[in-house]
Amino acid sequence: MTFESSWLWRTAFVEERSDASTAEQIFFAERYRSLRDKAGALVGRISTDMPDMTVHDLTHLDALWEMASIVAKGSVDLNPPEAFVFGGAVLLHDAAMTLCAYPDGLVGLRRETAWQDAFARLRLAVEDGGRLAASPEKLADAEALRKLHARQAEALPTMSWSTGTGHVEHLIDDPEVRRFYGPKIGRIAHSHWWPIARVEEELSNDLGPLGGRTGNRIDLVKIACLLRVADAMHLDRRRAPAFLRALLNPAGVSSDHWAFQERMAVPYVEAKALVYSAAPAFDVSVAEAWWLAYDAVNMVSRELRGVDLLLQKRGSDRLLANRVEGADLPTDLARYVETEGWSPVDSTVRVSDVPKIVSSLGGSKLYGDNPRAALRELVQNAADAVLARRQLQRRGADWGTVTVSIERRSDEHWLVVQDDGIGMSPAVLTGPLIDFGNSFWRSPMAAEELPGLQAGGIAAVGKYGIGFFSVFMLGQHVRVTSRRYNMASDTIRSLEFRNGLGSRPILYDPNQPDLLPDGGTRVEVLLESDPKEENGLVNFKRGYQPGSDARALSIVLAALAPAVPVRLMTVEDAVPTQVVSADDWLTMHEPHLLARVAGADPKKIGEQESQSRLRPVVGADGQIFGRAMIETTIWGSQRAGCLTVGGLRASELNVICGVLTGRETTAARNEAEPLASGEAMAAWATEQAALLEEAQLDEEDKARGAMVVLLCGGDIGGLPMARLGGKWLSKDDLASALQGLDTIDVFTGQIRYDEDVDDVHPRDFSHHFEEAEDVLFVPDALPGFGSASAQRILAKQLPAEHPATLISLVIMVIKASWGHMPDEGDANAEVGRVNGETIRRDVTSYCRVDASTQ
Repeated sequence: MTFESSWLWRTAFVEERSDASTAEQIFFAERYRSLRDKAGALVGRISTDMPDMTVHDLTHLDALWEMASIVAKGSVDLNPPEAFVFGGAVLLHDAAMTLCAYPDGLVGLRRETAWQDAFARLRLAVEDGGRLAASPEKLADAEALRKLHARQAEALPTMSWSTGTGHVEHLIDDPEVRRFYGPKIGRIAHSHWWPIARVEEELSNDLGPLGGRTGNRIDLVKIACLLRVADAMHLDRRRAPAFLRALLNPAGVSSDHWAFQERMAVPYVEAKALVYSAAPAFDVSVAEAWWLAYDAVNMVSRELRGVDLLLQKRGSDRLLANRVEGADLPTDLARYVETEGWSPVDSTVRVSDVPKIVSSLGGSKLYGDNPRAALRELVQNAADAVLARRQLQRRGADWGTVTVSIERRSDEHWLVVQDDGIGMSPAVLTGPLIDFGNSFWRSPMAAEELPGLQAGGIAAVGKYGIGFFSVFMLGQHVRVTSRRYNMASDTIRSLEFRNGLGSRPILYDPNQPDLLPDGGTRVEVLLESDPKEENGLVNFKRGYQPGSDARALSIVLAALAPAVPVRLMTVEDAVPTQVVSADDWLTMHEPHLLARVAGADPKKIGEQESQSRLRPVVGADGQIFGRAMIETTIWGSQRAGCLTVGGLRASELNVICGVLTGRETTAARNEAEPLASGEAMAAWATEQAALLEEAQLDEEDKARGAMVVLLCGGDIGGLPMARLGGKWLSKDDLASALQGLDTIDVFTGQIRYDEDVDDVHPRDFSHHFEEAEDVLFVPDALPGFGSASAQRILAKQLPAEHPATLISLVIMVIKASWGHMPDEGDANAEVGRVNGETIRRDVTSYCRVDASTQ
């Protein structure tokens, strides 16, 4: 069937009408044919720029006249100008899915914020280890064309193209028709991607007649409804010719689209339902294609229902169908779109107890029983929101505040975390916020809600979509109030959970327009216990916690977020306190930073702490990745060093005081690795070695420092590394001592009493052990080092040839001093005496080998 044989075309342009003359019919028909010829050239380019898509050429566009006629015949009529506008919208609604629809082609497309957002998101996916079917640039091209095509379609009716010789071409040649009807054609073409409610809002006013050409006005809503229904309906084999599929060989989901559409027949109407059928039947090899067909007919059914409700509401003539037969159940649809050798059962993976899964994976099972983990996640979410707004509005680096309060309301304690960040629209508040496992910042919705955010390189720490749910570790009554920064004050909404995840949240207008006067978000949670009671939020003492000896929220929060890039305030007992200024850790007084990280009262800093060896960790481009020092005298006594993610505490570093910036290695953000390169860490460690060498420390402490220097890839310089004859030796000292030796026994580790072999009293061993003069003693462990992961974190970027331990360095010195690798063997030797009694241990003996024998 051609478009000219469709019922809508014939009644508008061929058959005699009481409301239009033959001349009027010819006038609009001719202008449509002219537009069709030029639009055909434009849409013919879609297959070049979007090769995996099913057919979007004139055969598809002509078929929409047929689709619309199937549901309109005898019920909904179009007069000549309406038919021209309908046809124009049909021709152009998908025409912008080619680069030719953009004034500067590919360059113009890539200037679009939508392209830049898509590219940023795809590139980030690659950096996170994801695999893409093509380059991020190519995939961003296709995504941007799909996303922008409806908007760009609105510009096409009045857009011009230059031939290069000074001649200008338009899709609509007649300037009078182009100026009068062009904008409405574009608007209706754009509308096929709108929600149906927006169609009613923006197209409800009819367009009056074009003077001198017609006496007919245009019902814009009717035309928009016909376009969206016809476009959804067209699923038949004309969109997926078998030979073209063989030539293109589409893969993945694209292949499934071709597989289902090449089987679909033209639909028909029966008892107010649209009926789809297919041939041949879908065998098991194309089961995924059948499910795509099921999803597609459900989409058609939703469009029919939406259009029917709108036309009914307006008192307009309604279409012949208001649903698709079998769309509600797979088994029902299979009676029409048949399967062979298998039965479609809706067995999509489901979680029957969603609250239990969320509370397990997003609560204590992930974060442990430390309530401060939940506080950290709330502060992190707030900081992300502030940074997003700072970027979008190009605010200064010190703009934005997160305020944490503990409020006493009657006999209840409420934790409140409020920010003046980006805020959330009601759609985000009820969507991504409570969509467990999906992060808003990395979603396509972020690009829709906040164009340019992803392209700007938003470095949001939250990327797993689980952090918000940690709030239920603190209490079951939670209220989130938010208003997006660029929306009216009456859009503020509260989402309230009154009984944890087991209750349905309530969305309502808090009727407090002054609550967030500048936009932002406020999270309130009723704490289950007094925060200052033992193991409460402020006074948590299970295991060591930075600030566990402090009862002030400000000190606890400072230790939790020592390097956060926003202003952090607390309000406790109605007293506001500034805890952190944005990125002040980069410049603040050294002892104050150390006190902050340790959770200590800065007023109690002693003279020793003020003599700090704190130095920056600097990258090749001058970027600072930390301010830290190697500390050998407080290992195991307090946690004054940490790796931060987004400025908030992650991994502890007992052997390093200060702050190193890092990236998380777990979803709970309780493990991290340094952002600094191995070279930057090595340069910092080498500088630390020089400072330790001059420090007023005993030799054993300096040797411990040497261990950390090695772990960080540095050169220990003149630091002591081993003992011989009761004296500590540096690298150079050891090299000199080895020159006069042909053998050396090495004991690695710390000499401890062994009741099985030592014939002395433990107390005597502890107080009177004397080292043998001819044994080299090499430390091998860091007392109080903390978790094994800390060593792994520091040593991760070491070059293979760099010694990670003192014994490895000793062997390198032996080899360098003797000119070649020594022979090595195990022995049991005297390593010392206790009150004259010999103490023996297993040692490693190294022997010089004559080079001529090798």
